[in-house]
Amino acid sequence: MDIGESLVGSYFKYVLGCKIVVYNCHLEGNGEIDIIALAPDGSRVYLCEVATHLRGLLYGDSNAATCTRIIHKIKRAAAFAAANFPGRVPVFMLWAPVVSRGLVRDLFAIKENCPVSDITVELVLNRDYTACIRRLRDAARQNLKTTDEPAFRLLQILEHLR
Repeated sequence: MDIGESLVGSYFKYVLGCKIVVYNCHLEGNGEIDIIALAPDGSRVYLCEVATHLRGLLYGDSNAATCTRIIHKIKRAAAFAAANFPGRVPVFMLWAPVVSRGLVRDLFAIKENCPVSDITVELVLNRDYTACIRRLRDAARQNLKTTDEPAFRLLQILEHLR
């Protein structure tokens, strides 16, 4: 798990209240899902790609290559959810703190015209990502208990410095 994944996983645990959060789930054949989280009421399963690229999200050498890879990840996540979480609403989430305007536009086009009908796509990009991390910082400010989440523990320490 990298620190970006720990931030996002901490958000699911400490902001959304998810009790089950799994990191780096390796899929049969090829690939992995960075984070899988089960909604507190069990109705939804979140399947997350976390791309903490501080110079801007990019897979390959173009926005088109990035979109192709994201579509592939959505399809893999949908198949995984269908096989392992029947009866739950699957939600694919892409978390990225820095995404160019052009790529944001392209990603929203994918979201609106999702290539897979049985999965919801949510994008947590740029300002939305920042807003989520601010909510996580607020949770860290309120929580003094030791945690096994490295990113959340760091936020706790930073929020309680005197």
